[in-house]
Amino acid sequence: MKSEGHKPDVVTYNILIDGLCKHGDIEKAMVLVHSMKSEGHEPNVVTYSILIDGQCKHGEIERALELLHSMKSEGHEPNVVTYNILIDSLCKHGGIEKAMVLVHSMKSEGHKPDVVTYNILIDGQCKHGDIEKAMVLVHSMKSEGHKPDVVTYNILIDGLSKHGDIESAMVLLHSMKSEGHEPNVVTYNILIDGQCKHGEIERAMELLHNMKSEGHEPNVVTYNILIHGQCKHGEIERAMELLHSMKSEGHEPNVVTYNNLIDGQCKHGEIKRAMELLHSMKSEGHEPNVVTYNILIDGECKHGEIERAMELLHSMKSEGLEPDVVTYNILMDHLCKHGDIEKAMVLVHSMKSEGHMPDVVTCNILIDGLCKNGEIEMVKELVHSMIPEWYEPNAVTYSNLIVNLCNNGETSKAKELLYRVISSMILKGKA
Repeated sequence: MKSEGHKPDVVTYNILIDGLCKHGDIEKAMVLVHSMKSEGHEPNVVTYSILIDGQCKHGEIERALELLHSMKSEGHEPNVVTYNILIDSLCKHGGIEKAMVLVHSMKSEGHKPDVVTYNILIDGQCKHGDIEKAMVLVHSMKSEGHKPDVVTYNILIDGLSKHGDIESAMVLLHSMKSEGHEPNVVTYNILIDGQCKHGEIERAMELLHNMKSEGHEPNVVTYNILIHGQCKHGEIERAMELLHSMKSEGHEPNVVTYNNLIDGQCKHGEIKRAMELLHSMKSEGHEPNVVTYNILIDGECKHGEIERAMELLHSMKSEGLEPDVVTYNILMDHLCKHGDIEKAMVLVHSMKSEGHMPDVVTCNILIDGLCKNGEIEMVKELVHSMIPEWYEPNAVTYSNLIVNLCNNGETSKAKELLYRVISSMILKGKA
């Protein structure tokens, strides 16, 4: 562009800076700002808002705030969008008090918060567990002439539901309706989820019927919430009925739907039906994921079918699905509980060769298994040679090991280990 005699303008620079920020190249974006300045192009409010957003998205809140001060000192006036970006980031990173201070600053500078500003703050207070302050903000926005919208109500209803006040959430639903705000599918999904989590499955089902009668179409999320709720409360048949209902209404189940149902069947002892669901989802074109297989592997293991669980491990691999550390932990746990330490150790080497590093759960499983099977020498090798390669052992690992050694009559080894742990902590300055 430059070689052809065309000079980029501020709009061109803003597009380039935005692209760099979105691809995580914040430093290059900052260099480009200096380039545009040196070429006589003055950054504008859009330039600074893009940069502030980029810094915020990469967790650099302090640098974003520095940019706010820089733009002001250079005579560029931030707008409500600039402030909303910063307020949102502060709220998401636990800085609700700083966000409130920033709102007061923008007001004192003559910038009026908008509905988006208030929704961000209300959401921040709700997530911080301060519903009372969130309600005060609603009154403030109303007094300033801003009408709460469906997003505002959804935030409040979600906050109340998550803090166990499902009755107040229901009252708020009626309030929003009386004020002429139509609830949407998100509103109902929040309330249905709240009722399910509080064991009120019948009331959750009533909400499904209410939303339908009011002309609000449930979506796959609605059905997934209800299916999960029914399965959790042992109502597997009703969960299966919901699957048929959603299909008949033209809602396509997804992997989450099937995972909930497969988990429900496994927990209900119906492994055969769980496997049938796996075949159904595949035949319908839904690809199982690692969670699907982890549920089935755990189900087979809990019913003593270790060999069938191992077959599932091979099946998922042949389908191009990579097992994760959870998959291996499930299998190792059951192998250790059945005294098959050799196979458990083979799995440890397999997971490592596949690039999965054992975690604290893996180590605790192996320590438990080895100690209960009297393999104290193997435990020593595990602690001295293997675990330090995987991760730095923590208090849980050592506590578990000391308890197991004592239970196996190895009190002197337990004392020796405790002494070495304390000495190591002193050397590292952790004691």
